[in-house]
Amino acid sequence: MIEETVVVTGANGFIASWIVKKLLERGYNVRGAVRSPEDMRKVGHLLELPGAKERLVLYKAELMGEGAYDEVVAGADYVLHTAGAVVMEALEDPQKEILDPAVEGTLSVLRSAASAKTVRRVVYTSSSTAVIFSDRFVSRSEDGVVDESWWSDSEFCKKGEFWYHLGKLQAEQAAFDFAKQAPFDLVTILPCTVIGGMLQPGVNWTSNELIRILSGVDRRDDHLPIPPNTCFVDVEDVALAHILAMENPNAEGRYLAFGQSMNNDQLAALLGKLYPEYTKVLKPDMKGMDEETFMRPSFKFSTEKLKSLGLKFTPVEEAVKKGVETLKQRNLL
Repeated sequence: MIEETVVVTGANGFIASWIVKKLLERGYNVRGAVRSPEDMRKVGHLLELPGAKERLVLYKAELMGEGAYDEVVAGADYVLHTAGAVVMEALEDPQKEILDPAVEGTLSVLRSAASAKTVRRVVYTSSSTAVIFSDRFVSRSEDGVVDESWWSDSEFCKKGEFWYHLGKLQAEQAAFDFAKQAPFDLVTILPCTVIGGMLQPGVNWTSNELIRILSGVDRRDDHLPIPPNTCFVDVEDVALAHILAMENPNAEGRYLAFGQSMNNDQLAALLGKLYPEYTKVLKPDMKGMDEETFMRPSFKFSTEKLKSLGLKFTPVEEAVKKGVETLKQRNLL
């Protein structure tokens, strides 16, 4: 039995639910920070996990409340900070609605971790949006390889009104600045578009995009939640990446959790191949290319750093299948 205690913020979320499950399987004591621990519709799936009765405690915590995490973090060994809003629609005040909450919410958790004086490492869930939104990425050469040294550009995000992306960028930068004087190590995990099976009852936005494509409802504009050139990664791989980064004493800095490069048309082609019974699925324009040529990666990246911690990535086809099967089981398709 492991005596160490791990705090997971936003514990009932898409990624965090899998983190909690895997932590319990490994024998950790887990404290889950959620907004409504009494709402069984939102947290019941966590309490039903194997080991939850003995080693999972849920706490109420609001992301923006100063000191809101003091109680849940007190005496803990690790903090896995996954909580954060995903807002893609147009906003009246991006600074107030996205940027300030992203930064201040993250710093609130880090301040609580620092004041606890027992936390050895914080693993923060950042995003590929803090990596590839820049002129450097847009103008990269065909041989350009994205790695942990790449950062998104603030002015690029402002110009394109990519407020969620800017929020993730600023929050990660603020976290590293804070960690310079903190009594704990900080490691960040940067997943691209996360897909796969769901444990939580609600449908997260990436799973909703699978519904949209399979049902023939597709948005093709600058605000499409799944970017035109992106990659996909299995949610279970992302969850395990957090735990490996927590456990390995040599883990440091940033880790790209990029599974397989794939654009919207390639995703639609894959879904059409796997699920021909969904006749309304978006039909991609293959521009006369054969399947092998059409499905070539849309950009190159390196995940050697994360693989060095022991992670083996799940093929995107398997992640898609798990995501769709969950939706089918819930009669959402």
